[in-house]
Amino acid sequence: MEINKIYCESNLETMARMEDKSIDYVLTSPPYNIGYNNMNGNSSKKYKEFDDNFSDDDYFEQQVYLIEELLRVTKNHVFYNIQMLGGNKLSFLKLIGNFSSRIKDIMIWEKKMIPHIESGVLSSNFEFIIIFSDNLPDKKKFYDGNFKGNFSNLIKTSNKHHNEFSEKHKAIMPLDIPRMFMVKFGKPNDIWYDPYSGTGTTAVAAILEQRQYLGSEISNEYYDLSLKRISQHQSQTRLF
Repeated sequence: MEINKIYCESNLETMARMEDKSIDYVLTSPPYNIGYNNMNGNSSKKYKEFDDNFSDDDYFEQQVYLIEELLRVTKNHVFYNIQMLGGNKLSFLKLIGNFSSRIKDIMIWEKKMIPHIESGVLSSNFEFIIIFSDNLPDKKKFYDGNFKGNFSNLIKTSNKHHNEFSEKHKAIMPLDIPRMFMVKFGKPNDIWYDPYSGTGTTAVAAILEQRQYLGSEISNEYYDLSLKRISQHQSQTRLF
């Protein structure tokens, strides 16, 4: 496969062409099965060209298949960012149980609290980053880690995205998150794959941290935005 490229297709199509253990890391945030947003009484889809409104069983089976494929193609670890919400609570807890022997650790990403509009529901102040791995998952130690006593399992960030396309894509990860993981794990020229590439945040981080990247994005709109964003950073990098 061609490296340093985003493929405009399903991630399962991309991974079907990948050999076993052919990439070094995965960093991604899948759709949360949030269903439909209801802002000011107007329901709208959060993702274009993707329903994100599955039954518990369908969402669970979809994510199990995805994670199994990610583990197949990955040498080291899969960093999987997800928030437990009403639409994915049962599926999320089942995923933890299903992959309990292949979870190396779990990190908490603390964010600015977003008040819940419904009474009796806890407001959300954090998300999970589950680290799936077939690389000694029974051990707490990361033998590929570039840290010693100075990297916490609690990450704190602002909600600022530093992404000019954040108004077009509402589920964007701040750029400092993938950059942090690339500094803390592995080495230059490692290949990082994002199966839900969105506007190319993982790819941009890879460019800035001298890593290689692969991505899959099913939305034509987000794919076009990611190419524009990546080309801007490639041009800036060549100036130095």
